[in-house]
Amino acid sequence: MIRATTIRLSAIAAGALALVAIALPAQSPAAISGTTKLKLDGPAADAVRKQGVSIAPIKPASGGAQQIKLPVAAGLAGSTTTLVRQRGGIMFSGEEGNARLGKLRLLLGKRSLLSAKLGGEEIDLFKVLGGTRRNVDAANGSVRFDNLRLKLTRAGARVLADELGLRSLPARRFGTLSTQLTGLTSSDSGKPGGSSTPSGPAQQSNACPMPSGAGPASDGTPPEAIRPPAAVDITGATIGWHVRESFIRYIATGEGTSPTGGASADPPVLLPGASAALSYDFHFPFAGGWLDSGADPANPADDRALLRFSGGLRFLYSGHGIDLLTASPEIELNGGASRAIFAVAEDGGAAQRQVLVNLDLSRASSISHSGSSYVYDRVPGAVPAGTASSTFAGFYAPGTDFGCFTVAFST
Repeated sequence: MIRATTIRLSAIAAGALALVAIALPAQSPAAISGTTKLKLDGPAADAVRKQGVSIAPIKPASGGAQQIKLPVAAGLAGSTTTLVRQRGGIMFSGEEGNARLGKLRLLLGKRSLLSAKLGGEEIDLFKVLGGTRRNVDAANGSVRFDNLRLKLTRAGARVLADELGLRSLPARRFGTLSTQLTGLTSSDSGKPGGSSTPSGPAQQSNACPMPSGAGPASDGTPPEAIRPPAAVDITGATIGWHVRESFIRYIATGEGTSPTGGASADPPVLLPGASAALSYDFHFPFAGGWLDSGADPANPADDRALLRFSGGLRFLYSGHGIDLLTASPEIELNGGASRAIFAVAEDGGAAQRQVLVNLDLSRASSISHSGSSYVYDRVPGAVPAGTASSTFAGFYAPGTDFGCFTVAFST
């Protein structure tokens, strides 16, 4: 099984912070074209096969034991950093165990890596050492590279060997990667492609404040917040989640969003840059919570609170392999460690609690307190640093803004 020491995709934090705040996927599902070819011709791949392990593609990937072709789900082309999400995966089958690699994601930047999900955890599987040709045209959203050499990371070799029950696996070259892609989002343009000019009157965006940065790193399942002895019950609360607008527009080119379990959506509005009226704000039923007023009861800045809600919001774009259910929000208010935790299920699988975004109270539109009532208005959220397990780190670089939350409650 995967060990706790597995190295995660922390390199995104160092290599992709320079990206402007845009969506990774392209706006138009028909715009992305191209396939990534993985040639399994390195000594590490030979070592796997010599120990009785077969290698095969997982659909919609195709190919055989020597070369696998991976369709592209989404991508971002930048002058400093390129991100590509692949569809399909790779299956390793041996007598002592199996290993299923899915959700492959390529990062090309200051430190280049190919990550994959294995056994429910995401690992930095390969280092990208370079190749014979590598061209990125950020303005046109096109990427081409030939024979990028992939070397197993030490953590990747250890985890793969454990999963397959192998005696050992060298952290050596595993294969080469080549692709020619067009229609990716350009990180230098600041806008996702494929949008058309809306007709009719447009409503101004309910813009969220920008967070000051990624906030604290978050890895794995967050612990439950412990209620302080002096805390009092929260008797009622409301929450509004204004989701990043470019992501809503992207998902809308697929099946879109759908609230579940009592959650609700605001009426659709036509915003600048959108070709149709869409819902960007979502609400969840209150389920309970507590408040600790801190050292200064008159100052909400040093308060600690936990608010739990029910219901969920589904993001579905089956054409790009995206099926996310974000449910049971927990809002932890704790100064610089504030965050929004959701139970996230991918592709109909089991839900896992995770920090979806860090909350930057210092950049909230306002924080007010009157008697027993409190309002935290439009608190910006950011994709956490140092994690690849966070859902939206699959689409955005850590530190990227991802909407905002408005929470009002009384004790």
